Parts: sequence; C-alpha cells; structure tokens
Amino acid sequence: MGFILRGNLAGELCKDCKEPLFGSVVRFYRVANLDTTVITNVASDPKNTLQILDEKQIKAKAKFLIAEAEIDKNGNYETSLKGDYEQYDGPIMIDVLTKRVVNQKSKDRDPLQFTITTLQPRWRETNDGLLFYWKYCLHHRFWCGIRELFDAWVICGRLLDCKNNNTPIPGAKVIAMDDDWITDDELGSDITDNTGHFRIDYSSKDFKQTFLSPHINIETPFPPFNSGPDVYFKLEINGTPVEFEKPSDKRNNVGACLCVTLCVEDIVIPPLPIPASFTNFGLLRRIKIQDEINTANGKTQRPGFVDYAFYRTINLIGTITKTLNGNPMEYMFEYQEVINPTDLPAPGGWQPVLPNMIPTTVIGNLFTLTGDPMNPIDKEPYYINSIAPNQSIVFNGNWIPVPQNANFEPHQDAEILKLNTLAIANMVSIDMSSPTSAIGSASVSPSKPHTRNRYFAIRMKQREENNPATEIVAGTSKPIAIYNVEYDNVNKHGSWAPKTVNNRLAAVSVDIQEIVSGTSGCNKITDALHVKYSARNENLSSVSLSIVGPNKPGQSFSFPAIALMPAPETFGTSQLVFTPPTDTVNDLLPCAYTVTLSTTVKLTTGDGEPGTIHDFISFCKV
Repeated sequence: MGFILRGNLAGELCKDCKEPLFGSVVRFYRVANLDTTVITNVASDPKNTLQILDEKQIKAKAKFLIAEAEIDKNGNYETSLKGDYEQYDGPIMIDVLTKRVVNQKSKDRDPLQFTITTLQPRWRETNDGLLFYWKYCLHHRFWCGIRELFDAWVICGRLLDCKNNNTPIPGAKVIAMDDDWITDDELGSDITDNTGHFRIDYSSKDFKQTFLSPHINIETPFPPFNSGPDVYFKLEINGTPVEFEKPSDKRNNVGACLCVTLCVEDIVIPPLPIPASFTNFGLLRRIKIQDEINTANGKTQRPGFVDYAFYRTINLIGTITKTLNGNPMEYMFEYQEVINPTDLPAPGGWQPVLPNMIPTTVIGNLFTLTGDPMNPIDKEPYYINSIAPNQSIVFNGNWIPVPQNANFEPHQDAEILKLNTLAIANMVSIDMSSPTSAIGSASVSPSKPHTRNRYFAIRMKQREENNPATEIVAGTSKPIAIYNVEYDNVNKHGSWAPKTVNNRLAAVSVDIQEIVSGTSGCNKITDALHVKYSARNENLSSVSLSIVGPNKPGQSFSFPAIALMPAPETFGTSQLVFTPPTDTVNDLLPCAYTVTLSTTVKLTTGDGEPGTIHDFISFCKV
C-alpha cells in the first residue's frame, strides 16, 4: 500500500490577503539522524523553524529526498513517497523550492529553497492508500521577505465608505503612487471587487525612477538607496478622479507587503486640469469646429464624412470646469448668421443662445455614496432645462452657472449644450402640390422656390460668475451649413395608388408613364415601361431605382445608375436594362412587379443622419 502526501501551501501577505505558493515545488525528505534537534523541530511551531538554505545545505540533503510535487495555482499539491520510507516510517522534513512568486513582474532570479518544518505524519487509511494531508500558510513576515528577494512588491487593501457603516465600495479604481523628489511614480492600479478589496503588484523598477532612468534607477530621496516607496493613493470612480490622498499623506518607506484600509466619507471631484472649451459637433461624429468644416460651403470635410449640412438639434461638445481663476464659472453660447460661409462674423453681430433654444441637456453628474452594498455609488445627471425631481441649473440671464457641488463632475469632452437650430434657422415648408404628370420634371418655381442652406457661426463664452470683466471666448466654429426645410403634399405611389404626405425631409416621388397615360392607375404593362422619378433636397446624397419581380432563367434586369443634378433636385425618366441585352419589356414574365425610388440626403445632427427615403409603385405585366 502506497503513502500519499496531499495538502495546500500558501503565503500570508496580510491578515485578510493570502496567496498560493504557485510557481513553487514542495519537497519531502526523510530524516537521517533522529537527534535531539530533530525531535525538537517535530514539536515546534513551523514559524520557528523556517530557514532559507544555501547551496551546500541543499546538496547535502539531496540523497534523502523521498518525494516532491508542483504546487498548482490554487496552492494544492499531491505526491507519493518513494524509496524505503515504508521501512523507515519516521518524521519527514518539508522544504519549498520557489522559482517564481505570484504576479512577479521582474525578471526571473535563481530558485530559492527554504525549510518549513519537520513533521511526524499521522497516516489514515483510504481506498487509494495511506494518506497524510498537511495544509499550511507561511507567516507574512517570512513570505513577504521571500517576495522581496524576488523583487515582487504588493499592496493589499480594502476601500470602504466610512460614513455608512464601513460599506465596501466595489468598482472603484485605486491607484498607488510613490511620492518622489523629482516626479511621483505610479506603482500600479486595481479595480475593487464586490467586497471592496484590491491588490496592486509592482517591482522596484516602478519606484526607482529618476531623470537618469533607465541607466540609473534609485529610490529618492536618498540615502538610503535600498529604501521602499513612499506610498499614497489616488481614486477614480466611474472614470472620474475623486479628491482623496495627497503626497503629504504618504506612508514612508513601505516594505514588500503593504496592508491598507482606505476610507472615503464623501466624493469630492477635483477641478479638471484642462480649460473649458467648445471643440466639436456631435458625440458620435465629433466633427471639429474648425478643421473639419469646409470654408467654401459650410459643410463637413472629414475623409469618409464629406459635404454634410446640419439640421434640427445639434450637440455641442466640449469641456466645462467648475471654476475660472479660482471662482465659480458660468458659460453661454452665441450665434451669428452670415450670408456666405466664407464671410467672417462681425465682432458686434453675435446673438445669445436663449434658454428656450436649448433642449434638455446633461452637463455632468453628481456622485454620491449611498450606503447600499448592492449599489454603493449613485450617479445622478445634472441638466439644463429639465424638470423636478431632476437636478437642473437655474439660468443667470442667458448664462449657465456651473454647479458648485463638491461631488459634481462636469462634462469633459462631452455634451455641454444642445442647440435647437430651428430657433435660429426657422423651418421652411415647401408645398409640392402638383399633378402626378409633373413627376420626372423640374419643380423649382416661384411657388416652390429654391431654398438654400443658411450659414451660422457658433461660439462659446465663459466668465467668472457675474463678472463681465473676465469674459473670454472659449471656442468659435467656422460658419456651418444648416438646412431646416420640409416638403408638404409630396406625391406618393404615382398614379397606381396616389396619396400625398407632409413633413418630409426630401420630396421623393416615382411613377410609370404608361400608367399616367392610361385611364386609371391600374393599367397593365405590355410592351413598354418608362419610370419617372423626382428627388428634391438641397443636400441630396444619392438617388437610385430598383425593381423586384420574377425573372426567366438566365435573365436579369435593373435600372441604370442615376447621376445627381445640381442642387436642389434630380429628376428624369429611366428604362430597364436587360441581360441578355436582346430582351425587352415584352420578355418579362406575366406577374406583379414593384419599382422603388430610394434617396439619401447629407444631413447630420452630429450624432446621426436621416435614413433612406423611399417611394414605390407596383404594376402588372401581361
């Protein structure tokens, strides 16, 4: 019957922070001479018998090795005794050979072997043989000393809401910093788990940085040259920096294992390091207010997103701060219409964006510790033009005061104002009433005038609250093209099932000449098919015809591509193109077919564009 050794080995970092001895090998030796020292060691606490061995000691005991096993990632091991132990049946000495330690960041060093203790196994009989199970956790002083020899430094801690019964704060980013005489080094970071625990691993390279690095790395201030880092912590919640510790709160010259409990009572958002500024149109498109606006036409000019005009509500993107020159800040937007996009705005021509021009806008968030373990941090939006119970600013005339709450996080590179462009470029409605016979021909006339894009420059201003002397401009756009036009009484479905629709972004209509010329909208197609189409909008992007219906084997048919005409409309008549080219309308199968006119327009809010606009008509081929 065999002898089985099974167990678990771990190292203590802190009282509530342990790790398996993964990366190590446990070795078992029989004891050659049962002298008084051995008997004493058998009876001793292992923490009193721990000893690092030199090469000579390891070599001397090699012949007494009776078993060894790799320690897995959970700290478990299992092996069987070999040799003549069954005749010996005495105490065994337990060593550990460590090759690497958990989360070691530095380069490998030579393996290190140490003795833990000497034991007299108490075997119990199992189906597999005689089993001895031994579990042990190395004392933190010894194990942290081993880690330091492997240049593996660690911080174990817990983040708590001390104002609400020490509730754990999960999901927060804890950043460990080393206060240094030249520049502070970031040692590492971790996200707290559901119990508020975090662990940060680093090496001496992370804190021995100087202006001479990487050629000379020393910990400063000096001497001594072998000192540990001076640690303080930064904190981020939901990506937002929170006022927490300062370098003056540092823990001096910490060892290889640092155990901390960090306490947060209130969330205080520090001032943003970058100044307030208006920079982009739209969170999705992020069109730069200068570089990505074409001076020639006021439209977008980013590669892959060219020649779009703006419409409806646009999102103004930038950064706001709580203070300016150390005092509470407020900001506002202004606009100015110019005749041509190449025109420079007049210095005295700016008009304020009034409160009633601003749809509901989120400008930041309030962060609050709730004391609820399931939801420890509450994030509450702060609005412009919202209603109770939502938090909403109170206008100072046309100025927007930035909330001064300590836990307010103002938007950074995000929306700072939504602007309803209908308030500065009012909606124009064009009545497209006309007989279906007009489809396929020009529509511009005195009653349906050519309504062009309008051009507006937009700028942001900021100042200390109620202090006009401190007003400064914080971002001015080039004049942008805005097109707020709708089309009413637009013909749909031609002469087949005629109707009209209103409030269309583009006037899109299709008809079939052979149906128009007939006595009703249900005329059948026999030997000719002439499709008439019209699409109107100042910013047309594409116009195309397609057809759905059955085809004979080997036969296909489609409409040729439609080239855009000069603004504001594209119109004409098209006929099917067949393969083989000898086929004609006469060769269509007797069935029902549907012709669709599809149009897209180059309009954007900065966050989205209109979808495809359609019209269709069906016919029967006999």
